[in-house]
Formats: sequence, C-alpha cells, structure tokens
Amino acid sequence: MAANTTVLIIVTAMAALVLAGTLAFVVSRTRPSRRNVNGTTIHDQAEEDALRLRRQETLADEFDARAHAAQVEIDIKTVRACSLQQQATVLRSEAVISRDQLNELRESAPPLPNLH
Repeated sequence: MAANTTVLIIVTAMAALVLAGTLAFVVSRTRPSRRNVNGTTIHDQAEEDALRLRRQETLADEFDARAHAAQVEIDIKTVRACSLQQQATVLRSEAVISRDQLNELRESAPPLPNLH
C-alpha cells in the first residue's frame, strides 16, 4: 500500500502544481498590465504625453507672441495714420487760408489794363 500512497501523493502534488500554474497564468492575464499596447510602460507613456503637452504649450505661446506682435504693428500703423491725417488737416487748413488771402489780394488789386 505504500506504493499506492506514494503514487497518490505524487499525482496530488502534480495536480496542485498544474492548478497553481493555471491560476497564476489566469491572474497574470486578467490583472491590469503596466504596459500598454505598444509595449511601453505607463510611466514612459506619461512622459511622452507630458513632452507632447509641453510642445503644444510652446507652440501656443509662439502663436500668442506672433499675435501680440501683429497687434503692436497694427497699433503703430494706426498711430501713424492718425498722425498723417492730422498733418493733412493742418496742411489743408493752411492751404485754405492761403487761398483766401490770395483771393483777397486779387480782389483788392486794381484791374489790369486791357492790351488789345
């Protein structure tokens, strides 16, 4: 009977090992992995995402700076246009005054003799 008992113990031990191996395999397949589909770790993916976000923020900052520079150019051109309009108004006013003075001078001058 000792041989039967030994065989029974060996078979039981082997069945327990197979059952433990199967259980370990099932647990490893159902447990959430620390690796994603591409084989990189979650930490690596987080670093890549952080780098991508920093690039996106840098690009947004660059566009913001360009927009600000364009707005400054617009403001400068607006000030320049206002200055030119003011100069035009002053020159037009001076021209009107000069024209009025010229007309007054012509009206006050004696008529020219008719040379025909």
